Amino acid sequence: MRSRRGGVLLFGLAALAGYAGCSAASKDSSAAATSGSGANGGAVTSAGTGSLDAAQSGAGGYEGCAKFSATADLAPAAMLVVLDRSASMSQLNKWGAAQLALVQAIDKDVFDTMSLGMSTFPSGYTGAPDCLCPGWGPTCFGLLPKGVACGFPTLPQVAIAPAGANKSNGPSGVRNAIYQFLTANTPEVADPSDASPIYDSLAGAYLALRSTPIEKRIAVLITDGGFSCTSLSGRPGYSDGQCLDWEFPDTVNALITEARTDKDKPILTFIVGVPGSDSTGQKQGPYATAPYSMKLALSTYAVAGSPDTVPADCDKAAIFTQGGSAPAKACHLDLTGGYDVDALANAIAKIRGAAVGCVYPLPAAPPGEEIDLDKVNVVVTLEGKKQDILRRADMADPCTVDGCWDYDATGNVELIGKACADVNAATKVDVEVFFGCASKIK
Repeated sequence: MRSRRGGVLLFGLAALAGYAGCSAASKDSSAAATSGSGANGGAVTSAGTGSLDAAQSGAGGYEGCAKFSATADLAPAAMLVVLDRSASMSQLNKWGAAQLALVQAIDKDVFDTMSLGMSTFPSGYTGAPDCLCPGWGPTCFGLLPKGVACGFPTLPQVAIAPAGANKSNGPSGVRNAIYQFLTANTPEVADPSDASPIYDSLAGAYLALRSTPIEKRIAVLITDGGFSCTSLSGRPGYSDGQCLDWEFPDTVNALITEARTDKDKPILTFIVGVPGSDSTGQKQGPYATAPYSMKLALSTYAVAGSPDTVPADCDKAAIFTQGGSAPAKACHLDLTGGYDVDALANAIAKIRGAAVGCVYPLPAAPPGEEIDLDKVNVVVTLEGKKQDILRRADMADPCTVDGCWDYDATGNVELIGKACADVNAATKVDVEVFFGCASKIK
């Protein structure tokens, strides 16, 4: 066992919530002009109602016509990291890099408006299955005194909680809790079978995310492969020579798809494959691997988990078969060809951008005002530099080269193409919406 779009909109729009949305606060007319830095729309800038001076009016200048403006903040989103700590994660500095990368990633300001949590596996030992040593009992008559490391967390070891401004080196907060857990724990090196109860760990993560009162839910699986312990579950599996212990990828895909398509509480799943996750059945060091292309399996999991955010050039149509080859371009975040702290940290930040997106609900108009949808303009400040984002004239325009914005199906402002990519790539961003001037059209 390898247990191993036109018109006038009345005030009250703050109640609109886009699926990847943000909230925006209108400026109080008595407020002085103030500004602060933020992440992906994290700053608050008071402009007041009435005329705006050039310093407040954005790149294009709206001082002669704008009635009021608002700065957008990302809406709440919950991200639960599901991290592999099986024995094989102790090799090639996989665990050490994961420790540093997670802290480096979640300490970025772009995570301030999110809720975070962490679940790791395996989380304990269980009795050995009878197929491992028939008739010998759960400890194989003392050969496996602790059983097998197929225990999985029913609750995250670090509960999902709002990140806020506290970083990992702060005295408290969820980031500090994640840091403390990572420094206090290591891979399960005492387990010679390298057990990886990933299916059940994902199922537990989904339960935790469903219980979180936040509309946007994200699971991030970081693993070097595996997907074992199936013989203890009653699910079908591939044989490891003694037990039907290797998970069927079709079963995993069904679990991930069910989470994504949940009509009440959908969960997007992102997959990060670290070194070792390109196995094809041969041993890696002392550890056995699943009898199929793990890269192919992980790629299909990524498509099942979030098909709208996988790379456009990946092999999205690939179907898993046991003898199938690894895709030419994987759909998951494949770090087998280059793994270090920065690569993993950037991958986690990229997931946040892909999952949260660039949709900003319009704010409520001040009392006595109304919003004319043809008189809305968007200004984005990236790393201190303001730029007008023009509204696209053609809904088919992807705005890949110069960026644009438009209304989505529910009336929210959405940054499109390069505009969205730039926002997600920046570390300090303000997104402002100005009302009263005719929209600048691309």
